[in-house]
Parts: sequence; C-alpha cells; structure tokens
Amino acid sequence: MSPASLKKTPSIGTNDTVPQQSNAGDSADSKRPSSESSRDISEEKDRADETTSSKDLENGNKSQQAEKPFVFKGKKMLGVMVALALSMFLAALDNTIVSTMLPKITEQFNALTLMSWIISAYVVSSTALQPIYGKLSQIYGHQYVILVAHGFFLIGSIICGASKSANMLIAGRAIAGIGGSGLMSLCFVVVGDFVPTAKTPIYMSIFSMVWAVASVVGPLLGGVFAEKTGFKWGFYINPCIQAVVLVLIVLFMRLPRPQGSAIEKLKRIDFIGTAIVVVGMVLLQLGLVWGGQEYPWKSAAVIVSLILGIVFLFLFVIVEWKLPTEPIMPMRLFKSRNACFILVSQLTFGIVFFLALFYFPLYLSVVRNASAINSGLHLISCVLSIALASIAAGVFIGKTGIYMPVLRFGVAVTTVGIGLFALLGTSPSNGMLIGIPIVFGAGIGFSMQPMIVCIQNSVEQQDVATVTTLFMTLRMMGSAIGLAIAQSILQNQMAPRLAKLTAQYPDQTATIEDMVHNQAAAWGPGVPVDVHNALIEAYVKSLHMVYFVFIAFAGITVVFSLFLKNAPLRKKLGDSANK
Repeated sequence: MSPASLKKTPSIGTNDTVPQQSNAGDSADSKRPSSESSRDISEEKDRADETTSSKDLENGNKSQQAEKPFVFKGKKMLGVMVALALSMFLAALDNTIVSTMLPKITEQFNALTLMSWIISAYVVSSTALQPIYGKLSQIYGHQYVILVAHGFFLIGSIICGASKSANMLIAGRAIAGIGGSGLMSLCFVVVGDFVPTAKTPIYMSIFSMVWAVASVVGPLLGGVFAEKTGFKWGFYINPCIQAVVLVLIVLFMRLPRPQGSAIEKLKRIDFIGTAIVVVGMVLLQLGLVWGGQEYPWKSAAVIVSLILGIVFLFLFVIVEWKLPTEPIMPMRLFKSRNACFILVSQLTFGIVFFLALFYFPLYLSVVRNASAINSGLHLISCVLSIALASIAAGVFIGKTGIYMPVLRFGVAVTTVGIGLFALLGTSPSNGMLIGIPIVFGAGIGFSMQPMIVCIQNSVEQQDVATVTTLFMTLRMMGSAIGLAIAQSILQNQMAPRLAKLTAQYPDQTATIEDMVHNQAAAWGPGVPVDVHNALIEAYVKSLHMVYFVFIAFAGITVVFSLFLKNAPLRKKLGDSANK
C-alpha cells in the first residue's frame, strides 16, 4: 500500500476508519488526531519503503529472485544443464590433463626447472580469483559472468596451444586458471539460484559425476595426445568443446539482468576487498608452492610469502566486516552454524578429497611401474563408485529432503577408505587395487552432495552465490595446503630411509638419491633386485605416513559433521534459510 492511500484511509483502531475528506462541521480536535495519525503512518511507511529499497539494492532485485524457480523449464532446463555439465567437464579436464603431458612439454621447451609452474600457475590464479565470482554474478548476472569466465578460459587455452616457450605456456595456464575457477564454481551457483529445490541434489550429483569422469579421462587423454599428436592438442581440445558450450549458454541461459546502470553496478563492486583477498591468496599459494620444491621451508621467500598471505587474509576479514556495503564475504554468513562448520570442514575435506587420489597413481608407479595411462585405468573403479554414490545420494535427498545422515555416512566411509589405502603394501593384490578405491569413491560420492546442499540451504537465497564460491575456494585451499603437508611428510620420511640405503649400497647412491624426485628410479635398468625391493619398501612405508595424516584430517571432518543440524530443505527457492 502506498503512502498516499494510507493518507486516505488511515486506521485508528480495530474497526474505526477516518473519512477520506473532513466535512465543514468537523471539529478541529477531531481533525488533528486523524491528520497526525495519517502523517505518522505515512512517515513510517516511507521509512519502511526506504529500508526495503536499500535491502533490494544490497541483496539484488528480490522480485527477480521470486521468479527464479520459473526460469529453467523444459528445453531451456536441458540446454542449460548440458552447458553447465560441459563447463564442469572442461574445468576438471584442464586441471588434470597436463600431468601426463609434462614430460613432453619440458622436453620440447627444455624447461625442467619451470615444470612445476606449468601446473602451479593454474592453481594459483584459479584459487585467488574464485572468491569474487559469486558477488560478480549477483551484480552483473550469471550469464554474463559465466561468459566472461569462458572468455578467459578460451584465451588461456589458445595461448597454451600456440605457445613458443615455457614462459608463454605458464602465462596461458594462469589466464586459463582465472576462467577455470569461475566455470567450476558458477555451475553450482546457477543450480543453487535457478533450479527448483527438489531437483537441486540430482543436478549437483551429475556435476560431481562429470568432475570424477573428467579427472580420470584427463590423464588418459594427456598421455594419448603427448604420444600421438603432440601436447598442444591437449589445450586445443578446450576451444572445440567450448564452441558447443557457448552456443548453449547464449541460446538457453537467458536470465533477467540485475537492475542498475553501469555506474551503479561498478559502485557495488568491493574493489578494496577484492584486491586484498587476491593478493593474500596469491602470496599464500606461492608460499605453499615454493615450500619444499623450489626453496626450503625455512627460506625467507617461503616464510615471508606465507606470513604476508595470512596477514592479508586477516585484513580481508576485517575490511569485509567494517567497510563495504556489499562485501564479497558478508559476515551474516557466519550466523549460521551449519555454514560455519561446512566451510571450515572444506579445508580438511579438500586435503582428503584431492590428495588420496593424487597419491594412489604415484603408489602404482612405484610398486608396479605403471604408466600414467595404466594408473588412470586403475582409477576407473573409483570414478564409477563416486558416480553411483553421487547419483544415489542426489536421488535420495531429492525424494526425502534428508541429507544429514547421508553426509555423516559419507565422511565416515571416506575415512575408512583412506585407512584401507594405508594398508597397501609392496605386493598388493588386484582385488585390493580395485576394491579399496571403490570404498573411498563411495565415501566421496555420498559426502559431496549433502555438503553443498546443506550450505546452500543454510543461508538466505541472495547469499547462495557468495557462499558457494567461498565453499569451493576453501576446498581448493585445502588441497593446496594438504599437498604441501603431504610432500613435506613424504620427503622427511624418505630422507632417513634413503640415507640408510645409501650407506648399505654405496655403489647405488645415484639411483637411491634419484628416488626422491623420480618414483620410477627403482625400475631403472641395472638396479639390483635387493636395491629395487628396498627402494619400493622405503617409498611405501613413507607413503603410509602420508595416509595416516589423511586419516586424521578425515576424522576431523567426521567430527565437524556431528555439529551440523539436520535442518529441512527449502520447499521452494526464495524461502528463508533453515539455519
């Protein structure tokens, strides 16, 4: 009701009303209370309207949000989901395909010293830029921002494919990482914002399945391209798939644009917070990448990078708390107990999620001298398990609305799976190599969907995009921190064992020392059988310590899950969060 209409018919009591116009014979006393009451109500309504307008500006057009459940239907829903699934596939593929192409790349560019940066450049840029995608999608619209992410990814892929030097390739990887982080996070954001709640878990499970498939297909394709066509097609494959994706996005992802002029939208961007978080994330990532690889952990470069990174991230929290009207990370997110515990758990779950799979192929290369392609084939059972468990979890949650028991079951099974990895010895049976990844994959599949469903339903609708990108960022940060920890543990465990072997077999010193950086050194020509067996045993026992640490992190995730509330899901988009 407008203020004008309130002036015409203000309410005095339960049943009393004031006439629209006063008669000539009305007393001044009767007019005055009516006039003052009308003005009071009008002023209160004006203030309420102003408050509503400011909230609409802060949270994004609420009337637009009310229409969100009706945006994707029929063919439009199918087209958008195919585009998002392919986007997820591209991001996951590009993150894994390089690993098996590295030998050919370093050989062609004669850049062995820069090898780690070919992977690290992508990781650093993607992790640093990921936090801002959620807020940008609220300000400029999901379609526009995901197209920008695809643009960065496309340019980076073309630069990588056309690279004439290692430095050019590294620059291309960094640009592709900027886009790749947006592709991965915005897939979950779009589903959380524009898909009816009952269907959300199912589509989330499809994305997880796509990610799992791409993570295994990536190394396989990388090996094939490196051996058959040259590594450049490992990057040129991205634009080929993107051509289809971009057409689907333009045709089907036609969403209402957020209101406001270009200047108004620019004013809504938290430039100070963005600059601080990007600098902090880059410094922290550089410290983690450098530590134990290019520089010792005690070196000034590593220590200064880590300390400055932490300081900048702490400053970011203070700035987001005090300064911007539309922060990248609004503090109201942390009023939800579920959101707090899920976000913190992503640091520990990120370690478990990525690195258990990362070290399993390394184990196979040491114990069985498996190539990257053969190692990837051994992960098929794990991928199938993740896919089936994800779909089962998505269907169950979509039908029942119950997700907390599934989440707790998933993280518990994941912990058991990691414990089983730690049992693998120097002569594993085929049954163990197939069965253990199945158990671990089932745990991951049952964990992933409930986590993101839980956190998206624990915040208000206008915060879904922000909390989803924060969720993905912390998971990637967990993987980076975990990799640094695992590499440090592995090296510290290997060093005394290899030193003992060097003293025992002095004529094999070169082979033994090479084992630190080359897991296939034990299988080199001319290596005596007893040295071969001793090297494999040293590596396997050292790797067991890494998995023991993973078990601890998985256990922490289990403990965090016990503090989560089993709150019901939203019945429809736009409903208040169940905190």
